[in-house]
Amino acid sequence: MLMSEINNRETEALHRDDPLCGAAGACALVLALNKPVYPVYIWFLAESAFRLSLMAALTMPLYLVVWYLSRRGRSLAARLGMVLVGLADTLVIAFILGDESNTLAFLFACIMLAGLVFYRTEVWLSRGLIAAIFVLFVALEGRIGGPLMAVAPGDMQNIAYLNITGAAALAAFMMLRFPRPLRDV
Repeated sequence: MLMSEINNRETEALHRDDPLCGAAGACALVLALNKPVYPVYIWFLAESAFRLSLMAALTMPLYLVVWYLSRRGRSLAARLGMVLVGLADTLVIAFILGDESNTLAFLFACIMLAGLVFYRTEVWLSRGLIAAIFVLFVALEGRIGGPLMAVAPGDMQNIAYLNITGAAALAAFMMLRFPRPLRDV
């Protein structure tokens, strides 16, 4: 057998053994692949914010690291990394695009991730992250200020709509992708 075939079989076995790690990796890959597309959406919907939107792609490598960790079976690192990278990504983009962009709505997806991505034995890590992200949302909502560069008011409304629907779509994807318990305990 070729070494790559052995590694592929080992990777598949790791994902079967740890479905939460596989789901975290899938989320990371979807978000990484979406990063280059976001500026295209902005170009069509809010042209005055196009240059700002290019900065949003800067976090793409972080999602690829999480995906890589999941492929290598580094379960806790990948699962925790997914929450932390999502949090960092949301905050970076929120400060780039400003309050009116509704980017902080992605913090709700981060809260969902913190609730979905950990096992019962990691409940305190999960609860701590959920609480911290919620407190961060309350502390930042309405206090970030404007975008780094001027954006036309109509364009900002389009960005806000895009971000709200994007956060909802991400939440829906996560609920569909993450495994459910096989039995009630």
